[in-house]
Amino acid sequence: MVLMNEVELAQYKILCDRPVFLGGHPKSGTSLLRALLDSHPQLVVYPEETVFFRRFLPQSAGLDFPAKLNLAEKTLTHIFTWERENQPANQEGYPDRDYSAIPFDEVNKAMVDILDGAGCRHDGDILSTAVLGFGKVSGSWQPSARYWVEKSPYNEYYADQIFTWWPEARCIYIVRDPRDNHASYHRKHPDWCAEFFTTNWKRSVNACWQNVARYGEKRCRLIRYEDLVQKTQETLKQLTDFLDIESNPTLAQPTRAGASWKGNSMFADQFSAISTTPLGRWKETLDPIEAAVIEIMAAPQMKALEYEKQSAYSPASLWRAYTWRIRRKFTSRKTGKR
Repeated sequence: MVLMNEVELAQYKILCDRPVFLGGHPKSGTSLLRALLDSHPQLVVYPEETVFFRRFLPQSAGLDFPAKLNLAEKTLTHIFTWERENQPANQEGYPDRDYSAIPFDEVNKAMVDILDGAGCRHDGDILSTAVLGFGKVSGSWQPSARYWVEKSPYNEYYADQIFTWWPEARCIYIVRDPRDNHASYHRKHPDWCAEFFTTNWKRSVNACWQNVARYGEKRCRLIRYEDLVQKTQETLKQLTDFLDIESNPTLAQPTRAGASWKGNSMFADQFSAISTTPLGRWKETLDPIEAAVIEIMAAPQMKALEYEKQSAYSPASLWRAYTWRIRRKFTSRKTGKR
């Protein structure tokens, strides 16, 4: 591994403070958005979720710096041990990933190399160096780079920490019709009833709106999944303007770590390009009462996001929404939490 030269260190000191965090509710299109940004020459895009704020930070509390670097290898850069053959235990659930062309040891050495040269001001720099260490080893960190990009669902809950560490950061949130979102996510979490899902979805959407209101549209942007797949060129133009990067043909071709990406569908769909196939799938796969419960509970958010009500409200759906609200209020009073 070639050590960081002075030019690269100077570029790092600028680039490390320019992250783009992608967020939103799980199965809302965050993976597609990352895949579209992946090969842009002005972006260094990490190929997997790091869950940095929800996993690394809580586990790193109280650790010394060497221990934090060791934890980073286990929770951030561990993906570069993944390969289709001889899959390690930490690849369980991700059998299609293969990063054997990106040496794990070299990514970690690049992290240490960068930190030795630039120092570590706060724990966020460990994430910066994980992403840019990957970029250096993979070649995706080019002199033209303007931002590094990390995607994890629920990043919207950490805007305060993000803008404390990285005042120049940008956040892009994606939201999806909650009925389609639930139809997809329910396949991963069948224990999530419509009421629980909708409560979680609303909390996520409200957090996105609050961030846009607090930090402004120059730093936070909310887009709809439906616009991304139906009005692709228009939506991508809005994003390139938001990030002040050039329009590029690579934005129309989803990739992961530079390789063609076939999608992340819970319905086993395989795509070679942006597809509208998932739109409205809830009409065929979601129980009518479940769909109605979602529409009742999320009515204000759906109206604001221009998702039209399409279900007939039956006594059963109204009763489920009502009793859920009562149970939530009772639980809140009992625990003192909302």
